[in-house]
Amino acid sequence: MDTKWVQEAAKLEKSGIDFVMVSVFAIKGSTPREIGARMLVTQHAIYGTVGGGHLEWKAIAKAREKLSEKDSQTSTEDYPLGATLGQCCGGFVTLLFESVLQSPLTIAIFGAGHVGRAIVHCLENIPCHLIWVDSRQDEFPTQVSDKVTTKISDYPVDEVADMPANTFYLVLTHNHQLDLELTEAVIKRNDAAFIGVIGSQTKSARFRHKLANKGFTQAQIDQMHCPMGEHNLRSKQPGEIAISVLSQLLKIRASQHTKASAAMPVK
Repeated sequence: MDTKWVQEAAKLEKSGIDFVMVSVFAIKGSTPREIGARMLVTQHAIYGTVGGGHLEWKAIAKAREKLSEKDSQTSTEDYPLGATLGQCCGGFVTLLFESVLQSPLTIAIFGAGHVGRAIVHCLENIPCHLIWVDSRQDEFPTQVSDKVTTKISDYPVDEVADMPANTFYLVLTHNHQLDLELTEAVIKRNDAAFIGVIGSQTKSARFRHKLANKGFTQAQIDQMHCPMGEHNLRSKQPGEIAISVLSQLLKIRASQHTKASAAMPVK
């Protein structure tokens, strides 16, 4: 049996791409594929086959309908090959549809210095989309993962407006004033999943004071996590800072998912 679909599924999961796994669940009579044959379907690509022809066309359409509707329910569908689909096999196939829907994790990293590079390195094996912004082209590595979008911007604050809702923001540029302006811009959007700012307790106090003087409410100011990272994992080493920050980020994301699930109505 072909098991290459396992490797392809792992790639899709790593890239954060939603897909439906279509499997031959049961057969009767003459059929083009055996039980256990699988096909992976995304909105824009297909891997593997469950038999080709009209059967496969219908299966792909069904899978993409589930993706469009964000339908996470496992389901089966019966397909008579002869009378209904006009395939010469004449048998009967039951297909199993299993959705793998992945919550998109978008992280905007402002700053391509040592800590920024360490964070990007740590995220290589986590399904997410990274938007990496800096004004200094030479600070970016010569090669980055396909999941990373690098943006060279003379004024990185301008990039905040183009970020998707529910983005996790990590602010760690080489300039404290720029960090403050980025923080202000993100807070004003009022749709950030997380706002982390690198720095000390002194920097945090200074930023909080300046934000309050600019008219931000206490609730808005409290969205800022500065110093960012786990409180019991303080370090000056870029790699250790990266681990601390991502631990905090993933905990907050998990908490948000739990709250969202609890708020969903029971069908």
